Amino acid sequence: GNDQIILATTQGQAIRFKEKDIQVMGRNAAGVKAIRLKGGDVLAGLDIIKADGEKNQNLLVVTANGFAKQTPLKEYKIQRRGGSGIKTSKITPKTGALITIQLISPEIQNILAFSIKGQALRTELKNIRVAGRATQGVKIMNLEKDDKLIGITCL
Repeated sequence: GNDQIILATTQGQAIRFKEKDIQVMGRNAAGVKAIRLKGGDVLAGLDIIKADGEKNQNLLVVTANGFAKQTPLKEYKIQRRGGSGIKTSKITPKTGALITIQLISPEIQNILAFSIKGQALRTELKNIRVAGRATQGVKIMNLEKDDKLIGITCL
């Protein structure tokens, strides 16, 4: 009940809100709106911010065309659920859609990125710069013409 939730969409919006803003419901309930989506936008990822774990954490943002960045979690203000959120990444045809977000804790040293065509790349987290919310990040993976990133895992 004391944690927080952060969500991000493919068009680069993110919202951070308190877990307490979501009431307990039965299994068959429809639920509540966490983020207001604009036309054509969909949820790309979410993570849980533990009540005792916010200090010195970054949010890793990864896009389909191989761009990534880390942003200090403190740049994401706590809002009420159901809003449209704030910009978390500059989404352009060059970067592609946002595909995932991941909270980065101090023990994470590497990420492994995967593409649709089966390409995999392991890179050190220190090579992904810390940048503001409204930036596009750095290229972490060169992809073939019709290839896109589909996911990452942290190591």
